[in-house]
Amino acid sequence: MHSVIFPVVLSAILVAIPEPSSVPAEELGELILEERASQPIVSQTLRHSRTFRPSSALVLNEKALRKGASCIRTQWLVKLTPTGESDDTKVWWVDRQKGMRSERQIALADSSGGCPSEGYIAVSDLAVIDHEQVAWGLARYSAFLNGDKEVAYRCIAEEELFREACSDIEELRSRLSARKPAYVSSNSQHVRIKIDRMTDAEIDIASPHQLTIKLHRPAIF
Repeated sequence: MHSVIFPVVLSAILVAIPEPSSVPAEELGELILEERASQPIVSQTLRHSRTFRPSSALVLNEKALRKGASCIRTQWLVKLTPTGESDDTKVWWVDRQKGMRSERQIALADSSGGCPSEGYIAVSDLAVIDHEQVAWGLARYSAFLNGDKEVAYRCIAEEELFREACSDIEELRSRLSARKPAYVSSNSQHVRIKIDRMTDAEIDIASPHQLTIKLHRPAIF
């Protein structure tokens, strides 16, 4: 009995896909994700394997939806395994059960009110968040980076090693502007933007809505 069922289950889990660049993003999304995606796939990027990233991966972006001042989308990361075949129509294997993961992302709507194609930040899945609150925090952080004098801010360095970085606000703005934040989260007290392993930004929800840049050693875990 199991020998009859196994090939059917295997075919539902494993799927061979063509070279991604040869297939429109929406069609490729339907082939890989089936009913998992809530919106059409509008863009794709192939990440080739590297020394510290041995597996190739396909990034699929769903169409973003406007929610107030922000745009929300889902991004899929799909692990790819070579099939070993020379036929260009069957280059990669995708494991639908273990080879895919998704994350929610958010970005501020652009000046025309539309959703941008880039600049999205991962939203922490640790708790249910208020997207409007997060958008407000991102807008405050963006205003700080642009030198808006009405944004109250301070810089905190946990150790002497980082205090010099706090003293030069223009250099700090320049460094932060060049970095895409890792993720954003919020609670009843503040919106937190994780910039990188050594830098966080927190925007107080209560007036005067102070923005705090925190510089620290990388967490060990």
